[in-house]
Amino acid sequence: EGGAPGGGKATICVFFALPHILDSGAEGRNKYRDIMTSASKAVRGMSFQFMWFEGGAQPDLETTLELTFGFPAVAAYSVDKGVYTVHRSSFTEKNLRQFLTGITTGKQGTYKVSSVPEIKTVEPWDGKDGVPFEEEVWWDDDDFGDDTDSTGDEF
Repeated sequence: EGGAPGGGKATICVFFALPHILDSGAEGRNKYRDIMTSASKAVRGMSFQFMWFEGGAQPDLETTLELTFGFPAVAAYSVDKGVYTVHRSSFTEKNLRQFLTGITTGKQGTYKVSSVPEIKTVEPWDGKDGVPFEEEVWWDDDDFGDDTDSTGDEF
């Protein structure tokens, strides 16, 4: 859906799954994006590419990279080696920098990717707060009887 710094031929893709826009709002999402951008400077010039998406929007990717514990969540995938690692600390600039530099020094444990996940094409974020969904009413008050009907059968 979106991106952060990157470019060129990347061999390590870092995926950021951010909370749903209704959970964080535009201000919260932009704060997460600022943290991503700042942390990514730790590996500037290296073969990294950064991408973010709304958590829940990429179920196959999330399952494959074990991003099933809530959002925000971060995982890195090595295209060349077919392995991934998951960031298991809090979503702070300091912790993300340590995670990214740990990848470059081999300090992050990795796991084999069982299959290449499907990435769905989604609408880009418009930069605005989300609009809550209007739930469709599936019943009619008449379905539940008339409240004025008093037959004495009350509990």
